[in-house]
Amino acid sequence: MESCRNPFIGAPTLGVEEAILILRMKLLLSILVLGSAFLAGSKLIASDDTMPIFRDLALLSDIGESEYHPDRVIAEAKLTKWSAKEPDPTDTDAYLEFLSVLALAGKKENGEGKIRAYLAKFPEESRGLFIYGVYSVRVGKRALAEFIFDRLEKDSKFPWKSQLMNNLALLAWKDGNKRLAESYWEKAAQLEPVSPAALVNLGATYLKSRSYAAAQGLFEKALTQDDSFEDAALGLGVCLEGQGKFEDAAKTYAKYADKHSAGLSLIFNHAVLLGTRMDRRQDAADLMQRYIQLGGRETARAHEFIQGWR
Repeated sequence: MESCRNPFIGAPTLGVEEAILILRMKLLLSILVLGSAFLAGSKLIASDDTMPIFRDLALLSDIGESEYHPDRVIAEAKLTKWSAKEPDPTDTDAYLEFLSVLALAGKKENGEGKIRAYLAKFPEESRGLFIYGVYSVRVGKRALAEFIFDRLEKDSKFPWKSQLMNNLALLAWKDGNKRLAESYWEKAAQLEPVSPAALVNLGATYLKSRSYAAAQGLFEKALTQDDSFEDAALGLGVCLEGQGKFEDAAKTYAKYADKHSAGLSLIFNHAVLLGTRMDRRQDAADLMQRYIQLGGRETARAHEFIQGWR
């Protein structure tokens, strides 16, 4: 789940109870999106025994918009590229990516039709059925999604079981059944190829119980799978802060920012850590000013921090 106010902002300075809520309040309904390795052009093929790197983007319906949607930007950019010519359905991996991005971008006007047409032509492609299930959740067809997910859970040959478990966990969490959700995430973390999203969500539940060491390993593994996954970097940083390893936490934030255009939540966290825990006030103020310039929503609190550091 996700809210306009990010509980990781300033964590754990603002209080561990506030900081260790579910990662960025972002228990999201998973959507199939190829991650940085694919986007960078590496040979990451979605074959029967290889799962592409995933992102979680389909927000739960009762959650407001956040300030950071890098994957939505990626989706729109890819759809713009495909507007001239769509991938050929016989190119399985390319077309599955296309269908998943349609679902991610919420293209109700043509997304379902294309997915159903693909399944009619390739009914044996269980990955396409999974995308249809995710899409169904996104457009409010919960019963259909549950039917699809149940069928795939019973399919011993379905290759993306970890991601499926993550989706089932998120549905259980939305229903308030946190124990069942956690059991699904535990299963997802043991399956190969593992879903980075599942690792991050399980890590977030460990954070809630202050099991920092256990959560740290999960976030590190998620970053190994997808080093551009900002939520994994945020989670790892909070784990390290919770253990009093402030230098390591700062290095984690800085390393991510050096390799990627850091998200606003990570910038805010990094600034608060520098200014309140490490007495690097000028560096913190500069970083917080960057957060404001990039359009961060927590501007009032950001200005308060800056004034306190000067």
